[in-house]
Amino acid sequence: MELLDWLKENYQWRNVKFVNEALIETDHGRKRLRYWSDKALLDWHITWRDKCSVTPYMLTDRMIRNKEQEPAIEWKDGWVTVHDEVDQPLQVVSNEDKIGNMIGCMIHYGLHSTTEMKPKNVKEPMFRSLYSHLSYFNEQQRTFIRSLLRESDHRMKKVKILQEQVKEEKMPLMDPISSIDQVKKVYDVIIWYGTKQHPELGYYSLREFLATWLEQHGKDSATRLISAIVEHEKVSRDQAMLLLIECLKAYELDRLVAVVKRNVTDKEIEGELQKVTSEWERSKELVQVISSLIEKKKKVLTQ
Repeated sequence: MELLDWLKENYQWRNVKFVNEALIETDHGRKRLRYWSDKALLDWHITWRDKCSVTPYMLTDRMIRNKEQEPAIEWKDGWVTVHDEVDQPLQVVSNEDKIGNMIGCMIHYGLHSTTEMKPKNVKEPMFRSLYSHLSYFNEQQRTFIRSLLRESDHRMKKVKILQEQVKEEKMPLMDPISSIDQVKKVYDVIIWYGTKQHPELGYYSLREFLATWLEQHGKDSATRLISAIVEHEKVSRDQAMLLLIECLKAYELDRLVAVVKRNVTDKEIEGELQKVTSEWERSKELVQVISSLIEKKKKVLTQ
């Protein structure tokens, strides 16, 4: 049986046609198909989508139930899930509180989530390998990189001190947040489109997401967003500390580690150094914002 016929039978649609491999047009509107080969991963994402909603104004792209009220159908050697497709982007500035609330909900779920599968490995900075590759760069570049390496070591010492304070705190399992494009709007409802990736332990993707937000929308907007996350009723101060620790880690030089592994021109190296500098400043600003909000949360909790 062809997939379209199988979809018609399971979802009781009369008319179905492919737009492309991932999208179909039905008599109930455009739908997105997701293909799964790992049952444990599929089960985690079904539950994640069911649990991580802030009704009535923010929902996930839940799996549409078929005629048997099942969230997925078997297809060949795996499964297919069907989701409503929305292409209207969200004006994120002015919606920071709602998006932050949603992320807070994800953190809360991630702390209570269990899975049989192994999550994505926790990422750690790789900058120390640059010490043995400084000869790859010219003298002026080496001087600059050495200063960043010293500061990176200093940051990682702070990380260790802060980690000691929250060493008993559990890390949440998070669906990786890759882009603000995951957030759409239909009428007055915001839809958060999850991934089909393995969940990750901790806050690496959220750090990247917040840094990108800061770059694109500025400090005031980023502060409102982070405030909604940190001040969420189910996000503890220790969880906010874990987010701060992740933002303090010196990942910026990882792009230079990648540079020394390939043959690039001096101009390309200069371009990468400019990106490192820009990312360094964003991380510094992010840490300042989160630190001040954690301090504010501490004062509220001790009043």
